[in-house]
Amino acid sequence: MKRLFAVPIQLLFLSTGFICLSCDQDSVPEGFQIEPGFLLERVADEPLIKDPVDLEFNELGDALVLEMPGYPFEDQQSRILVLKDENKDGVYEDKIVFIENLQLANSFMPYKKGLLVAAPPYLLFVRDDNQDYIPEKVDTLMGGFSTGNLQHNYNGLTMGLDNWIYAANGGNDGKPYWWDVPESQLDLRGQDFRFNLETKTVERLGESSGGFGLAMDEYGRVFETHNLEHISQLVFPDRYLQGRQTLKKHTLENISDHEENGLARIYPIGEQESRVNHPEQSGYFSGACGITYYGGGAFGADYDHTVWVADVVLNLIHVDKIKSNGAAFTASRVLEKRDFLSSSDRSFRPVNMSLGPDGGMYVVDMYRKVIEHPEWIPDEIEKTLDLEAGKDQGRIYRISKEGVKTQFNVDQFKTQEGLVKSLRHSNQWVRNTAHRLLIDQTLTNGTLDQLKAGLLAESDFAKLHSLWILSIKKELKEDALLAAMQDASPNIRESALLIAEQEMNSNPKFAEAGLVLLSDSDSRVRMQAALSLSTLEQEKLTELKSEVLNAIQTAATLPSDDWNLAAFTLAAGTYAPDLLTTLLATPSPQIPDQFLSSLALASAKNENDAKTVLQALEDSDIQMSAKRQIIKQFTLGLEQVSSKDLEPYIQTLEKSGDLGLISELALLRSKLQLPTSPEFLKLSQAALTKVMDKSLPDSIRVQQLALIELLPYREKSAVLFQCLRNTEPLKLQENALRQLSTSNEKEIGEKIAGMWNELSPQTRRYASDLLLYIETHHDALLTGLENGTINIGEMNFDLERRRTLLWWTDNEDTKRRAEKLFTDSGVTNRQEAIDQMKPALALEGSVVNGGKVFESICANCHVYGTIGNEVGPVLTEIGRKSKETNLHDILDPNAAVDTKYINHRLETNAGVVHVGIVATETDQNITIKKTGGESVTINKSDVKVFRSLGTSLMMEGLENSMTQQELADLLAFLQNRI
Repeated sequence: MKRLFAVPIQLLFLSTGFICLSCDQDSVPEGFQIEPGFLLERVADEPLIKDPVDLEFNELGDALVLEMPGYPFEDQQSRILVLKDENKDGVYEDKIVFIENLQLANSFMPYKKGLLVAAPPYLLFVRDDNQDYIPEKVDTLMGGFSTGNLQHNYNGLTMGLDNWIYAANGGNDGKPYWWDVPESQLDLRGQDFRFNLETKTVERLGESSGGFGLAMDEYGRVFETHNLEHISQLVFPDRYLQGRQTLKKHTLENISDHEENGLARIYPIGEQESRVNHPEQSGYFSGACGITYYGGGAFGADYDHTVWVADVVLNLIHVDKIKSNGAAFTASRVLEKRDFLSSSDRSFRPVNMSLGPDGGMYVVDMYRKVIEHPEWIPDEIEKTLDLEAGKDQGRIYRISKEGVKTQFNVDQFKTQEGLVKSLRHSNQWVRNTAHRLLIDQTLTNGTLDQLKAGLLAESDFAKLHSLWILSIKKELKEDALLAAMQDASPNIRESALLIAEQEMNSNPKFAEAGLVLLSDSDSRVRMQAALSLSTLEQEKLTELKSEVLNAIQTAATLPSDDWNLAAFTLAAGTYAPDLLTTLLATPSPQIPDQFLSSLALASAKNENDAKTVLQALEDSDIQMSAKRQIIKQFTLGLEQVSSKDLEPYIQTLEKSGDLGLISELALLRSKLQLPTSPEFLKLSQAALTKVMDKSLPDSIRVQQLALIELLPYREKSAVLFQCLRNTEPLKLQENALRQLSTSNEKEIGEKIAGMWNELSPQTRRYASDLLLYIETHHDALLTGLENGTINIGEMNFDLERRRTLLWWTDNEDTKRRAEKLFTDSGVTNRQEAIDQMKPALALEGSVVNGGKVFESICANCHVYGTIGNEVGPVLTEIGRKSKETNLHDILDPNAAVDTKYINHRLETNAGVVHVGIVATETDQNITIKKTGGESVTINKSDVKVFRSLGTSLMMEGLENSMTQQELADLLAFLQNRI
C-alpha cells in the first residue's frame, strides 16, 4: 500500500486500539499542512476503498467504512466494508465486504449486534448477531424519507445519551413512517428529527441546517453545519414549542463569532481552483460538512470542547472552540489566519470525520476531482469537467498528537464491570460505546450498584452516564435524581432536569426542584428548568400556577438572553397573559422589555386574554417604546378573536397620541379587519406632508413614513419615490423601498430602473433584490440592463440570481432576453480581451516582476501588503482566488462589481465636481475617495447632484497596458502569500 511520507508513524495495535511508540513531526503526506505538534497518517486508500463517506468503529475496535460510488449520478449502490489490519502496524491492508446493495446509503452507526443504515428512503437494520460480519438479515425499519440531491438526503445517525437516535434531514421534507405501520407518517416539514426504536416514536427535532453531518458534545447538545454557515447550534428542540411562537423564528442558531458579511474566512493552501458558481465565496466557507465534536481527550486542553468542520471545496479542516454564551454557545477559531489541516491537492475532499478508540480523529476523504453536485454546476462548465474522476479512489487519514501515547483495550467491553469502568474514560468514543452496550444488556444487581456509586463519583462523566443509564433502565431513585438536580456541576444539573421532566407531572418534588433551578446561577440551567417546566400538563400547571409565575418573575430579573426569555414564556404556558398583566401593573426596571414582548406574542390566543392584556397595557406606566413592541408582538401572535370586542380597547390606546403606537395599532386593526380609525387616517394624510419635511428630525420623519404604510399605493407612491432620493436619510430610503416592495404595481420597477443612477449605493442593493425577486419587475430590470441604465455588474448575478431569470420563471420572453445578457456559467462583457490574454495563465510568472507591474498599474487604487493606496478593494488576500478568476476580474471589472466600488459623480452647489467611490455615507455627509487615495467629505445639504456612473472604479482595457508575460507576473505576485 502506498505511503505518502518518508518516516512512518510506528503503531502497535492491541487487539483494540493504537499506541504511538515513535512519531516524527515530519510525518505528513506531501501536499498537506497540519498544525505543528500533530501527525497525519494515511491509514487506508485505493484500491482497498473507494468513495468513502462515513467511518465508524464498533465495540470490537474494528473500522467500518461506508462507500458511496453512486454520488452524484445514482448509478451504483452503497456498501459497507470492514477494514483489516493484519500486521498490526496501524495501516489497513485488507477488507471484508460486510453488506452491499444499500441503495444510496450515506450514514450508518453501530446498533446492538449490527448496524443501522440511513439508506433513503429507508432506515435499515443490518443484523449480525454473532458478529462474524456475515449478516443474518436486513430489516427495513422505516420508509418515507425524502430522496433528491444526494448532498441533502437524511444523514448523520447519532446515538444520544437518552437512547434516542438523532439525524440531520438535509433541509428536506419527507414523511417517515414505521415500516409495519404505514399510516404512522410524520411530516418532517424541513426539520431534523430523532427516533426511538424501543418505543417506535419519531419526532421533529428542530429547524434543519440542511447540511451533511451532525455533532453532539459530551452532554448531548447538538451542532450542525451547511455549506456557508459552518457551525450552528440547536439551542433547544422543537418538542418544547408544540407549535407555539417565540421571538426567535426557530431554535437553530449560527454560533460562529468569526463571520465577515455573513461568511467565515478560511485559509486554503496552494493555487485555488476557479469557483464554478460563486467566485465571491473564494476563501470562505462554502462547502462545510462532516461536522464532528472532538471528545477524544488526547489532543490537549486547547482541543477539548472543539468542533471540527471540513470544507470539501477548499480542501481543509477548520477547528472551533465551543464556549458558553448565555444559554447558548459561541464558536471561536482555535487558530488565526490558518486552518488545522489543509491540502494543496484539489482532489482532497474531506466529507466526514470520526473519533476513534485511540482518541485520534479519522478523516474520510472521498477523493474526487469534482465534488459539487451537477445541479449547481453551470451546464457550459459541466461539459468541460470529468465528473467521474476519482470514483475509483478514496482515503482515510488519522490525526494524532505527537508524542502522546494513548491506549484502550476493547476487552474491557467484555464484562459489565469493565463497561461501567469505561464510563469515566477520557475518550468520548469509549464512554458512549460502553453506554450503548450497557443499555443493550440486562444489568446485574452488582452492575446497578456500581452505577449508583457512579452518581457519587468525582467524575462528571461517571455521573452523567450513570444518571442516563439508570433512568433508561427505570432504576434511578427519586433521591438520587433530586441530588443530581443540585449537583455542583451545571452540566449535571442540566442533564438531571432533562431526566426529571419525564416525571414532573407525576412527582411534585421534581417540579418544585425545577422551580428552584429557574433562578440557578447558570444561564443554560435556567433555560432548561423553564423548558422542562413547560412540559407540565395543564391540570398540573393550574395547580402550581402561583408558584410557577412567581418563580418565572424572579428568574426574569436575572441576566437573561433571548433563549432564557423564550423558555420563560413557554414555561408560563396558558398563563402568559396573567404574567404579562401582572408585570404591566407593577413595572420593574429589572424585567427586560423584550420579555414583555415575548409574553405578548403568547397572549392573544382567545378573546378574554386579549381584552385583559389590552386593558392592562392601557393602564400601565411602562415606557411608550415598550408599549409599541408589545402591540407589535401581540398583533403577530393574534389568533381567532372577536374584533368588535377589542375595538374599544384599541380606541383608548389610540388616544395616547404616540405616533409609533398608533401606527402599530393600525396594523392590529388591519389584522382584525377593523376599519381604519379616523384618527389614524387623519395622521396618515398629514404624514404624507410631514415625511418630506426636512425641518423635522430624521427619527420623526421615519415615524411619519410608518404612518402611511396602510394607505393605498396610489395615495403614497409619489412620497415614497421622493424618499428614495440619495440626499434623504438612509433609513428613510430603506423603509420607503420596503413599502414599495409590498405593492405589485408594474410602474414601481420602471421608476426604480429609471432613477437607478440617482439611488444611493446602499439603496441600490435593496432595489436590485426588488427588481429581481418580484416577477412583475423583470421587464423593467431587463430593459434597464439592455439599455445600459443598470450596470449588469451591480446586480451580483451569482448562479442562483442568474437562474432566477434563466430557469426559474415560466415567462419564456424573460428567459430569452436574459440569455442574451449572460449564460448559466456567468457574466462576461469582454470575452475578446479575456481570450487575448488567456495564454498568460500558462506562463511562468515572476513574483518580483509582478510586484513592479502592480506598483506601476494597480498601486494607485489598491493595497497589497504595504504597497499602494486604499481606494478600491484591499488585495492582500486576493491569493484566495484562482489565477483564472483574478484574470477575469482584472480584464472585465464590470462583469461583477461590489456596489461599494462603483464610480460616482458628485457636484456641489458651488459647482465643484468630485469623481470616485463612496467611502462612507451617513445621513449628514458623503465621503468620496478618489483615485490616488485622496478623500473629500461633503455635507449633504451642499450636494447639488449625486449619481452613479454605473461602472467600476477600475477601468477597462488594462490588457493594453501590459504584455501576456507581465500579466502572468502580476498574477504570480497576487498569488504570493505575504
